[in-house]
Amino acid sequence: MKISKSIIITLVMFIGLLSFNIGETNAGPRVRIYVGTTKIHKPGPNYIWVEGHNKLNKFGKWVWVPGHWKRV
Repeated sequence: MKISKSIIITLVMFIGLLSFNIGETNAGPRVRIYVGTTKIHKPGPNYIWVEGHNKLNKFGKWVWVPGHWKRV
């Protein structure tokens, strides 16, 4: 009885250890690296490119506004 209990306990601990280590906790962060140049085409003759900037919204929080084309 002692041998079977010790074998079962050892197997349960081994399986628990394997299931604890398998997962995304050991994975590194996913980082995308973009290489190369992309050409940004003007949508029309009366447009200018506005760089990304921070803006205060109606709730008083600062939010990031990405770059975009603005008609002049």
